[in-house]
Amino acid sequence: MNRIDFYNAFIIVFLAGTIVSFLINQFLEWIDFRERCRSGGEIPSVLKNIPESSCFDFEKLRKICAYKNAKYFAWIPSSVLGTALSLALVCTGFYPWLFNVVCRITGTPGSFVSSYTCAFLFMVFCSIPESILSIPFDLYREFRIEKKFGFSNMTFRLWILDGIKNIIVSLVMSAILVAAMIAVLTGFPKLWWIFITCILFAFTLIMQILYPLVIAPLFNKFIPLEDGELKSRITSLMEQLGFKSTGIFVVDASKRSGHSNAYFTGIGKSKRVVLYDTLVEQLTTDELVAVLGHEFGHYKLHHIVRRICIMLPVEFLLMFLLYVFSQTTALYTGFGFAVAQTQVQSVQFIGLFLSSLVAGSVQEILSPLMHFGSRRDEYAADVFSARLTKNPHALVTALIKLNSENLSELLPAKLYVIWNYSHPALSERVAALEALAENG
Repeated sequence: MNRIDFYNAFIIVFLAGTIVSFLINQFLEWIDFRERCRSGGEIPSVLKNIPESSCFDFEKLRKICAYKNAKYFAWIPSSVLGTALSLALVCTGFYPWLFNVVCRITGTPGSFVSSYTCAFLFMVFCSIPESILSIPFDLYREFRIEKKFGFSNMTFRLWILDGIKNIIVSLVMSAILVAAMIAVLTGFPKLWWIFITCILFAFTLIMQILYPLVIAPLFNKFIPLEDGELKSRITSLMEQLGFKSTGIFVVDASKRSGHSNAYFTGIGKSKRVVLYDTLVEQLTTDELVAVLGHEFGHYKLHHIVRRICIMLPVEFLLMFLLYVFSQTTALYTGFGFAVAQTQVQSVQFIGLFLSSLVAGSVQEILSPLMHFGSRRDEYAADVFSARLTKNPHALVTALIKLNSENLSELLPAKLYVIWNYSHPALSERVAALEALAENG
């Protein structure tokens, strides 16, 4: 294996960022576990006067705590080994060793074909250790925890088929992305950070179109919602808002899991409304309309567009920093790559890869900021739904049922919510909706 320079600034940032992120996550999960042990048998005061909250009886509260604890205790070894693997792959010089092996297979990167083949194989092989490590934990979560608590309907055969499909889809998408990136890296060695950001943005938009039409049907069946009160009310709501879609579909999510959800997907002519079949069974028509009103709120309030407008400049800045890092010889030598390899212009993908490793190790510190914006949007969408349907109580009862059916925590630790929750806790959402109902 190649020698790693542990006094190198990039290595120090990577090691410190990885270890600090690990410790932060361990601490956050622990305080949430401690809070669960302390108040897991309690119901938030804001829910006590709502009749539908009777679903949170002693047995339900006990089951919620048991489910979350089971996931927590399974997460600990997964997190420890995952972090240890990330550190080991860097500290042992695995990446430069792998690059040399791939170069012996494909030849030294020079032409587009050799550079592309080398980059693609390198990225595929880099993903294998983590993928192998995740298999036993995925199996345990799916067939032990999710089965035990009545969520998983997955068969081992279906799990294998899903895995094969995921691998194929990932390989196809990676092949396309890597080809585009190598073309840019070799054609625009000084400006690739601009073009790669544009490519990633365009790829995201294209996936928004292809996912509902091509990828999602590989895994599930999407059946048009039958005519009836629910469909007519949703259609009326869509017409009222000027929301055009290709249809309202029910997905057979129950063949894998008892968890429930609803979402919009696609853009342009591929846009569609999707309801989990489990959700249709769990909620009343008023509640389903309220949930979709919330989703319509994200659309009408331009949350996604605003998020893109905010994130795109950030992505350009981040990619520029990755470009600057990739031009620094110390980045390569610190991670054990021979200086001579940095002289090959078409090997800039190694610089991009290493820069991403360094940046990824410290991105945990941005979680509170990102989740703050997301929670704010969720509050706004709740208000939009309540005013649109003129029935805030329907959304309250829908949220209570969803929380109960999905065994979500009622009283998570506040710091844990700030750091990890993209949605406000149930009690906070209900309190906001109740205040809206009282004040109009």
